[in-house]
Amino acid sequence: MATISGKRVTGQPSVSAEDIAFVSKLCRQAGATALAMREGVDIREKSGPSDRVTAADCAISSVLVKELSARFPDDEIVSEEDEHHSPHGRDERVWLIDPIDGTDNYICNDGQYSVMIGLLVDGKPNFGWVYAPAWKKLYFGGPDFGAFYENDGEESQKFGLVDELKIDSQARVIMGGRDRKSHPWVAELPLATVVKMGSIGLKVAKVLEGEADFYIHLAGRLKTWDTAGPIAIALGGQLEVGPIDGESIVFPKDSVLLESSVIIGRPGCLSWSRAYIAKAPQ
Repeated sequence: MATISGKRVTGQPSVSAEDIAFVSKLCRQAGATALAMREGVDIREKSGPSDRVTAADCAISSVLVKELSARFPDDEIVSEEDEHHSPHGRDERVWLIDPIDGTDNYICNDGQYSVMIGLLVDGKPNFGWVYAPAWKKLYFGGPDFGAFYENDGEESQKFGLVDELKIDSQARVIMGGRDRKSHPWVAELPLATVVKMGSIGLKVAKVLEGEADFYIHLAGRLKTWDTAGPIAIALGGQLEVGPIDGESIVFPKDSVLLESSVIIGRPGCLSWSRAYIAKAPQ
């Protein structure tokens, strides 16, 4: 198992400029498919009413798996919509695909969904892509590479460094719907303002864009395809990444489950969360 803790992971991205361009194009093509299939899209349940999948998820997954497998034949490719989607634990390089992150947002058509691809190298997020079809905007990057955004048809722009979140500062905290229901007391903390956003990739993007201070997931059991790409981009932007308790986030080699909480945000967000959220009465 590998661990992620603190601001960044050392090591160069294990993708070439041509690889980055190739995967970026794939993400945009997948986004175009999502937009084309949204009206009247077929919807079915997976594990229950709160776990839905669409025909677009499956169609995009099939294309991304095929294209990435052809481009990187020696790497393992894992998609959320694979029938057997746990990595076998032997490969040093694992690609993780979330064809549509924020399926409920996609169904209700609020624009807060994305196509996400992440590359793990030796169990560590090495590079990631998040494409928001409704926004026509791509986010990508990785540790020691940087974090970038690119509006369709325009040149890439590198994110600047974000300021530190001071321990006594008011914090804009992004939480998912399940956490907002399970932990409503967070919104009542004197220094916290809870912000809503759909896809995890877009949550991280809002931190990089200065519209929120950090994203926190308290419930545990996020999937690796939810986090590999966004964490890689976050580390590229020198954001902090870690759990609310313990030292690090663990990416297991033979499972798609992250057992810990996840915090991604401005430098100082881990200390802030541990001071106010971890110690708050529940």
